[in-house]
Amino acid sequence: MKNEATKPSCSDFLEAQGDFHYLAYPAHLLVATLDASGSCDFVSPSWVDFTGRESVQEMGVGWRDRVHPQDQAALERGLQSACQTGDSFRLLFRYQREDGVFRWFVGQGMPRQTSAHGFGGHICLCFDVTTYQDGEVEEERSATQLIALLRQTRLIGVVLDEQGRIQFSNGGLCRLLQCNAVDLIDCNLFEKHLYAEDRPLLPHLYPKGVLSTDFPAEFETRLVAANGDIRRVSWHAMALREFSGRVKNRVLIGDDITELRKDEAQFALGAKIFEATNHAMLITNLQGTIITVNGAFCQLTGYARDEALGNNPRILQSGRHDGAFYQQLWSTLLESGHWAGDIWDRRKDGTIYPKYLSISTIKDEKGKVTHFGGIFYDISERKSVEERLDRLAHYDALTGLPNRCLLLDRLELAIAQTARQGGKLALLFLDLDHFKQVNDALGHAMGDALLKQAAQRMKSCVRVVDTVARMGGDEFVVLLPRILDISDATGVAQKLLDTLILHYDLEGQSVASTPSIGISIYPDDSSDAEMIIKHADKAMYQAKQAGRSGFRLFQKSPGLAAPQD
Repeated sequence: MKNEATKPSCSDFLEAQGDFHYLAYPAHLLVATLDASGSCDFVSPSWVDFTGRESVQEMGVGWRDRVHPQDQAALERGLQSACQTGDSFRLLFRYQREDGVFRWFVGQGMPRQTSAHGFGGHICLCFDVTTYQDGEVEEERSATQLIALLRQTRLIGVVLDEQGRIQFSNGGLCRLLQCNAVDLIDCNLFEKHLYAEDRPLLPHLYPKGVLSTDFPAEFETRLVAANGDIRRVSWHAMALREFSGRVKNRVLIGDDITELRKDEAQFALGAKIFEATNHAMLITNLQGTIITVNGAFCQLTGYARDEALGNNPRILQSGRHDGAFYQQLWSTLLESGHWAGDIWDRRKDGTIYPKYLSISTIKDEKGKVTHFGGIFYDISERKSVEERLDRLAHYDALTGLPNRCLLLDRLELAIAQTARQGGKLALLFLDLDHFKQVNDALGHAMGDALLKQAAQRMKSCVRVVDTVARMGGDEFVVLLPRILDISDATGVAQKLLDTLILHYDLEGQSVASTPSIGISIYPDDSSDAEMIIKHADKAMYQAKQAGRSGFRLFQKSPGLAAPQD
């Protein structure tokens, strides 16, 4: 170890490192420098602001005094190894702020050199990753997968915030609007690009400038591109919720249907256009008999022209839609002269596929309906993207179970049904005892494997109508709608205990993690969905206080402190 006479000072280091001082000030980044022995000789102002301690308290080995006792040994080993080898390091530890709160840090150390090009210690960048350790990492992982999915599709993909500003857009939107991606970030999409005649739609999408709670799932707009072109887009919207269940963003998947609408408008111009378009077309008489189809029809459906002529379009029906669906379709078509929407059909080879179908009445010069015309195209890619987006938004990425958002939807629906029909429902809140010790001892990969096994065991204990959901971390919820008596809920709780008490086989290691279960009953304990969950959570902590590995029914009593896992 160098003595004080030869060791480079912090000021020498900053002078030698051109613009390092710039990195010391961003509030989200905590910076420290360590000498060759691992002693601190500099912390950034952001470090002091975040921890609430004076910088002098962090100097030397003072900063290690606030590392959680359970993390100190691993931290010492990691620092000692990095100082001996002169390599970089990455360490995960808990640090206690001056207000007594522990926060999870990831510290990344990069070797620094002395003026003589020897090993002079490390530059350490620290990031607060507490939310990841507290179970919200799955939300971040789902968002990352969602963005990756939107990047891959040829469709228009855009994520809007509550004011309609673009938070992400893919190449499809850039091409549509003839804009660079940089120009679109934080741009209010509909405020800036909506065609003048479509602006009356704005108050329905963003009343008073804020996202509507009744934001339409499907709608159509005309957008003005940077070069002045007007493009017509069919939008399909879905909500992206944050961990609390509040709608945070809207994800829009768009089809550029400008050419489709032009095809519809020019449908009667002649056989040349009829055959040239890549959208499938057919014309029937008033009795529904097909009298002509184009080449795109044959290519998409697999039926040759001669096979289609003389038949009814019923040969394309998939069987997925009931009679009421087609009755509504024909009622709309005859009343308004037009019907459009998504529909599932069947090809000649039996494969079922989704398509966008537009049907119009064709009239003669006197206004009398003489024929029906249909135009359609395959939307398999869009349906696939929508299904995958829905899964990312409503299912836990690790276990595949419903997440908190989907649980809340199902719980509110079950409460409404029970209120109408009578009876009870139960909600069981489960926490795996000592799961954190498994995570710390065996690593997060083994912890994840245990969670997935536990999820499968829980699903085996319930009915098809029941829901097993993951709330985050090692917390799960089981929703039991339509129970006859409280004993039905306690019976399921006992079955879960008997199943989850068995040891887990994790790559040859036998591991135990028993559950503590709390139970709340609707309408006995509350009529509000959030309160039902909170009461079950409180009952779970009562089960932990009673010795863990058991269950408790919610009782209105003074609150109990949550035990440490």
